[in-house]
Order: sequence, then structure tokens, then C-alpha cells
Amino acid sequence: MSDQKTDRRVRRTRQLLSNALIELIMQKGFDKITVQDILDRADVGRSTFYTHFMDKDDLLAKSVEGLQTILIEQVADGAEAEGYASVLPSLALFRHTQGGHTLYKAMIGGGGIDLVVKGLRDMLINYAMERIALISPKSAQPRIPAELIAITLTGALLSLLMWWLDNGMPHTPEFMDEVFQQLVTPGVLAAVGIPS
Repeated sequence: MSDQKTDRRVRRTRQLLSNALIELIMQKGFDKITVQDILDRADVGRSTFYTHFMDKDDLLAKSVEGLQTILIEQVADGAEAEGYASVLPSLALFRHTQGGHTLYKAMIGGGGIDLVVKGLRDMLINYAMERIALISPKSAQPRIPAELIAITLTGALLSLLMWWLDNGMPHTPEFMDEVFQQLVTPGVLAAVGIPS
């Protein structure tokens, strides 16, 4: 058997298990899911599961890595398409979350799964740090380290996003973006040394 066929089978098995986990999270929450639930949903044997993953936490971690890659690509594409000049593409993120609100509510709403929230936070911090480096004047020394700006922005954005999901998305993504930008943009510009 060729390596390509083996790789394809491995990818398919991992995708089946990941899909089963996500479906189950949306139905009953991560804490109530057992490995047996995942096996039954994916129609995969126990030994096959343990060939690929140590436990359901390992499956979640690897599933989240894949979701993060997709999310950052879609959010970055949305931000780029809009010619977005913000440090964090909040409008694109709110729109993306609205499109998959059931999944995101299960994953990050109500406090969320710590691993998922931490992964999303780390991804947004890294993205913000890259954007801060791009918008910072080369001649000015930022008054606040870029990492602290990125951490603060990400915390504010995730808090708004979780509130929005937990409350049934009572406002449009555009309104939520406007709120976020009005609250944070002046502070960011001042922190990086751009006169307002």
C-alpha cells in the first residue's frame, strides 16, 4: 500500500473523529462527552482512536488547531477584502462567528472550553502583534510594549464576542465592530505613537 493511500486514510479517520467531537460538543457540551460517544458517532474502533489520539482532550487540541487555521485564514481574507486598517479584524471575526454561531457558542460561549479559548486568544495576540508592527511608526518608540497592547485588545475582543454569543447575538456584527473600534482604537494609536 502506498504512503499516499495510508495518509489519506489517516486524514479521513482523524476528520471523522474531529467531526464527531464537534457535533457532540454542539449537542451536549464537551464535559459530558465520553470517548465511547465519539467512537459511536464516528463509527471508529477504540484501537483506531488510540492510534491517533491519547484521549478526548488530545482530539480536541488537534481539532482546535485545524479550526484555528481555517478561522485565521477566513478572518484575514475577510479583513483584507475590506481593506481593514484595524489591529484586530473584529468585523471579520464577528461575521465569521455569526456564520457558525452554534459551533462557536458551544466552543467559546459561556466561558467556553479553556483550551479553545486559550488557543483563540493566542492566535489573536500573535495576529495583533504582527499588525502593531506594521502600523507603528518606525521613528517612534511605542510607549507600551506591543505584546501588552495585543493582550489587552484580544481580551477586550474576546469578552465582547463571548457576551455577544451568550446573549443570542442581539446586535449586528457591524454594530459590535463599531463598539469595539470606538473603545479601543484611540488607545492603540496613542500607545504606538500615532497622533490622533
